[in-house]
Amino acid sequence: MSSGKQNIRILLVEDQPLCRLGVRMSLTNSDFGCVLEGEVETVREALAFLEQRGGDIDLILLDYALPDGTGKDVIDAVKRMDLEVKIVMLSGEAGGATVQQLLDSGINGFMSKSVRPEEIATVLASVIQGHDFATMDTAHLHQDVKSDMDILGTLTRREMDIISLCAAGKTAKQIAEELNISAHTVENHKDKIFSKLGVKSTSELILYAFRVGLVS
Repeated sequence: MSSGKQNIRILLVEDQPLCRLGVRMSLTNSDFGCVLEGEVETVREALAFLEQRGGDIDLILLDYALPDGTGKDVIDAVKRMDLEVKIVMLSGEAGGATVQQLLDSGINGFMSKSVRPEEIATVLASVIQGHDFATMDTAHLHQDVKSDMDILGTLTRREMDIISLCAAGKTAKQIAEELNISAHTVENHKDKIFSKLGVKSTSELILYAFRVGLVS
């Protein structure tokens, strides 16, 4: 594993061009010795890169919400491949419960996308030197987790089923057929779910479900 001022080899997994540009500029403008060996936008592209060049990188800077899955899919692949690589999650979507799950899964660092650009290199350098790092302090993280769990605790089993089916891309009619209820009943359940979770649309509901780790 590289350390110090040597070139730390990084794979950036991020689907937002502006965010990739920001990370690239932050690293370029820092004195953190590193090189971006690859930039990919999806889980599929990340796995293809790791299969071909997994031994060529020291650290993966990983977004959580990706077009074809989540960062957890990449983490699981790294474990299957038994790669000697550090993983730092950079996400604006992951909620407290998800962050805690990711930290428990063995990632080496977590940064919210609200992190200041000049802090990115500092975090990566700390991780490379063997220190796990999270920009969310422990007290805030535990409170965030508790808040998520309190909200999820208000959902019924049927409402949880409907959220899962919505996240799977099912329409109200398809959900009704699968649960053997009417489409009108599905819409009533969704209205109650929206109210409980503070969301206004099915797309917001799905994003919330991914953010808190209700679905993956």
